[in-house]
Amino acid sequence: MSGSFSESMRLHLCWWLASFWPGKHPGAPVRPGRLLFLLLGYPLFFVLQVLHWLGFALDALFFGGYRKVGIESPVFILGIPRSGTTFLHRTLAADPSYTSFTTWEAALAPSITERKLIGLISRLDRAFGAPGRRLLKFCLNRSKGNFDAIHEVDLSAPEEDYLSLLPAGACFILLLAFPFSTELAALARLDQLPEDRRRAILRFYKSCLQRHLYCHRGKRLLSKNAAFASWCSALREAFPDAKFLVCIREPERALSSQLSSLAPARRLFGTDPDGKQTAARFTGIYAHTYQSLARFVTSTEREQTAVICQNKLRAGPAETIRAALHALSLAMPPGLEELQPAPSSSHQHTLSEFSIDTEKIERCMRPAYESMLEVD
Repeated sequence: MSGSFSESMRLHLCWWLASFWPGKHPGAPVRPGRLLFLLLGYPLFFVLQVLHWLGFALDALFFGGYRKVGIESPVFILGIPRSGTTFLHRTLAADPSYTSFTTWEAALAPSITERKLIGLISRLDRAFGAPGRRLLKFCLNRSKGNFDAIHEVDLSAPEEDYLSLLPAGACFILLLAFPFSTELAALARLDQLPEDRRRAILRFYKSCLQRHLYCHRGKRLLSKNAAFASWCSALREAFPDAKFLVCIREPERALSSQLSSLAPARRLFGTDPDGKQTAARFTGIYAHTYQSLARFVTSTEREQTAVICQNKLRAGPAETIRAALHALSLAMPPGLEELQPAPSSSHQHTLSEFSIDTEKIERCMRPAYESMLEVD
C-alpha cells in the first residue's frame, strides 16, 4: 500500500499545483470561482484523502482479517452512463442478501476504521437527539443544488463504489476538476493503461471491496459503476464467477444526457466554461465505451452477462429486470412486481445544446449499440 499512497499524494499535489499556471490550461481558467475551489475546497478534500490513508494503515493494524475476505459471485452493474444503472442498482439493492457501498461509505469512510469511528459518533449523536444528523442533512440539501434532478444525492443511498478510488487518485470523476490531467483521462480506457498501473488500481479496488464485505459479512456484493465500461474484461478476469448486468442506451440520447448532467460539476469546479472541450472529450470516451462493451458482451457467456436496454427498462421495468435476472439465475428482489413504468424525466436535454460530432456517433457508437441490442 505504501507505493499506492506515495503515488496518490504525488498525483493529487501535481494536479493542484498545475492548476495555478495561468493560461496553461484553457479548459480550467483561473477565475474567482475556481480559485475558491482550489484554495478552500480542494485542500479540505486532500486532507480527507490523507485521513482515508491513515484509516487504511489502522485497518492493517487492527482489522487485518479483511485481507482474507473472499469476494464470491459478485454482481456488477455496468454499462453506458445515463442508461438506467442507478434505477437498476437501487431496485436490486432492496434485496437484503446484497450489500452495496452507500454514498457515505464510499466517499467518507472507505476504511474499516473510519466506519467504526463514524458509527460511534452517530450513536452518540442519536443519544443527544441527533442534532449532528439534522445539521448534516441541512447542509447537504443546501449544497446539492440541481444535482437531484439528474442524480439523487443521499448519503445513505446505494452509490457507485468507484468513489472509493478517490484516495488512490484513480476515480475518473476527478477529471471534471482537472481536465488537463492525462492520468485521469486515461482512466476512461483502463484496458489501455500500462500493466503496472492497471494492476495497482485493481489491487486497490479489490482491497476496498474486501473492507466493505468485512463490515457486511454474509452478504453478496452488488456493485454499480457506469464509469467501468473499460473495466469489464479486467473484472471478469479478477472475479471469474461474477455476474454482469450491462445497461445500454441509444447513443445520441445517452451522450447528450451525460453532457447535460456534467454542467453542474463544471460550474462547481470552474472548468470548461462553454462545455466544448467536455463535449469533444466525452464523444471520444463514449465511442470507446460502446466498443468496449460490445466486445465484452459478445465474448462473454450468456449465463454470465445480460443486456438491459433503457427503452425497455423505462416501459416495463418489472418484466425487463425479471428477464435479465432469470438469464443470470439471480434471485428476484422484493417489490419487483410493483415497479411501474418510469414517468418522463425532468432532466431535459438535446444534442443542439452541444457541439456533437454526429458522424462519429453513427460511425463509432451505433454499430456497437446495435450489436448489443441483438444480445438483449
